[in-house]
Formats: sequence, structure tokens, C-alpha cells
Amino acid sequence: MKRTLAFLALPLALAACATTPIVDAPPASFYTALSIPDRAFASEEQVIDYYLDRANTEGADVSNEIGRDGSGLGSRMILVTTDGYRDDSVIGEQWRIVLGEAGDGYRVLQAGIRYNCARGANPGWSRELCL
Repeated sequence: MKRTLAFLALPLALAACATTPIVDAPPASFYTALSIPDRAFASEEQVIDYYLDRANTEGADVSNEIGRDGSGLGSRMILVTTDGYRDDSVIGEQWRIVLGEAGDGYRVLQAGIRYNCARGANPGWSRELCL
């Protein structure tokens, strides 16, 4: 009976994976690597909060894209983008976070950040700090 139920659940799980879009994100080399937290997260939203809580995003617009990881490293990818910083050099940031499934939720496998520079030697998206 258990084997039959598992067999019936497999097509549903595969269908869910097929309908979740792949996140269209630049490769990891476009981001500065961040340290990986040594903990599990119950949801993707907890991962987003973990990284945003460590940044000064007050007054910024925040958008999230959550989907499958197209790089093959993990099962999920989160792309968090902020815009509208009240700073003369940095107008936003973007985090690229790859997750792997764990028994207790998700674990971060890879994380990086890049900056949207308003001016200076590297205007636009840059893995380097804005000047």
C-alpha cells in the first residue's frame, strides 16, 4: 500500500517541479560571494528575511523572484532585488541565493550580492562596491 501511494505521489511532485519556473539570474561570477549561514530555514521567505535583515534597505522597494535553480547546484533559487536607496552612489542591491532541500527545510548552498551603482567608475550593476 505504501509503495502504491508513493508511486501515485511521484507524478504530482514531478508536475510541481515542471510548473515552477527557472529563475533567470546572472551567473554566480557576477556576484561577490557571501558567507553561508550554518542553519536550516523553514521557508524561502525566512531566507530572504535573513539577508535583508543584514542590509540597510529602509525606504527601498524590494522584489523577490523564487523558482528552480537553473545552474544545477541546488533545487531552488531566490533573487532579491532592492531599488530606491537614498544614497548618492548605491541605488540598489541584488542577492542571488541558491538553496538545497534538507530534512528540516532549506539550506543555503551559495549566496552572492551585487550593487547597482548610480555613478563613478562602475555605474550599473557591479560585484564591486560602488565608488
